[in-house]
Amino acid sequence: MRVESLLDKKKAREIRLLKKVVLEGGQISDAALIKYLNISKASLENDLKALNCGLKVYGNDCCLFYDGQQIKVELAAHFSMARVINDYLQQSLKFQLIDYLFIHREFTIIQLTNKFMISESSLFRKIRELNTVLKEFDIQIKNGHLKGEELQIRYFYFQIYWFLTPYEKHLKATINAQNERMINSLEKRLTITLAQDSRLKLSLWLTISKRRLTVPGKIYRLLTEKSSSYEADPMFQQLRSFILRYFSRYPLEIDNEESMLHFIFLTSMFVLSEEDIERYGQIRGRRTPTSLADTFMLEHAVLYYRPQKFFPTLERKIFYYFSQIHSRLYFFKGELEIFDKDNIWEKEEKLSGHHLMNFSKILLSESLDVLGLSYEENNSLYEWSLVKYVSLLAIIDFEMMSELQIGIDLKMDPLYRDALTQVLILSLKNVSGVRIEEYRIKKNYDLIITNRMGGEAYPSGQHLYVLSELGSAYDIEQIKKKIRQLYQKSNS
Repeated sequence: MRVESLLDKKKAREIRLLKKVVLEGGQISDAALIKYLNISKASLENDLKALNCGLKVYGNDCCLFYDGQQIKVELAAHFSMARVINDYLQQSLKFQLIDYLFIHREFTIIQLTNKFMISESSLFRKIRELNTVLKEFDIQIKNGHLKGEELQIRYFYFQIYWFLTPYEKHLKATINAQNERMINSLEKRLTITLAQDSRLKLSLWLTISKRRLTVPGKIYRLLTEKSSSYEADPMFQQLRSFILRYFSRYPLEIDNEESMLHFIFLTSMFVLSEEDIERYGQIRGRRTPTSLADTFMLEHAVLYYRPQKFFPTLERKIFYYFSQIHSRLYFFKGELEIFDKDNIWEKEEKLSGHHLMNFSKILLSESLDVLGLSYEENNSLYEWSLVKYVSLLAIIDFEMMSELQIGIDLKMDPLYRDALTQVLILSLKNVSGVRIEEYRIKKNYDLIITNRMGGEAYPSGQHLYVLSELGSAYDIEQIKKKIRQLYQKSNS
């Protein structure tokens, strides 16, 4: 679910516009934006006018300029576009409906029409629109309540509040004294030490859980089906006794499923550290769906990278990331999309020595098969799992792939040679897995970049790239393609 789907169409388009300008380096032509947003020039100018008006509250921290052809955005060093998105969302009726349901758990039409000062028809339309985007999470607003699996409802609220609340606000308000005591006790019980970020996550989850404790008629059907093989898990057993004892102070009857909800959260949301997950991996059952997925995908990755071997520290890291990806795939539905996925794919292709998309798709397909799931088109959780697999594979590349040695040998006056050599080094420095330097005669290189044709001056078998125009964008892209080809050849 894209975060902009919680806004009305016009506001969502304004945010998409702002994001696109930032992604393009802070400046873009109006023609490119018109094509990207699929709108007329008149509509674009109206959006720019409305956006510019909305940004005035930030003063010089966020400024938008339009000269009739180019759109430019300037952000202060201490300012993030996330602030704009958050403020837009806080004013959104859809977001306010979600927030109201969390606080009050139910509503009547009269309550909401009076609170938001809108007509019944407008309210019903907003609820229909909201249910369309909530469908991905398998929850819906019905008869004044949020309906669906209890795990999904809490997961949805966690994503909404965790990602759409400024971090400074979390630091000030998320951890209260009661949650702090419970987290400290939990650390002792499980013999773990949580980082500050993890403590904030867990505190938010506890706050959501306490709010949901008194909701009648909670649904656990899918949770019961999926969690049966985890009931004998040693960590779950420890956590279950802790949860039941801790909540016994409340005048409430705590469901057995409550412990499973907390167990799933702890083992799927990057709350536990890499060391904690490593210790847990040594005692957990080997036949649970997530355990099988972790093992099989790790083996698959090891085979893919042969003959290179994984160092133990790298294998532990990859196991940790797999465990979080697969647990979330198995137990949850939906994902709140905060970042631009296409931009991440583009950066991955530039940064990694070779394209990892195909292997990521294989990992996703096989892990879904092990978990007993089927791929669903346009499912954000699955699409972002692909992004996570690519990121994980890029980490492996960075850690274990052999470096390509690249020498730059420019034949020209020393002043120009030294300056343009630095230009080339800076242009290629973000390509992973390469070492770039000025050419040295006695050293062997995988690729030599020069400005003169005729490779007889270099040792036989050396790969050459001859520049067409010094520092041109064309040459830089062609060199990157050559590097990817050499990478694939050296690691095939």
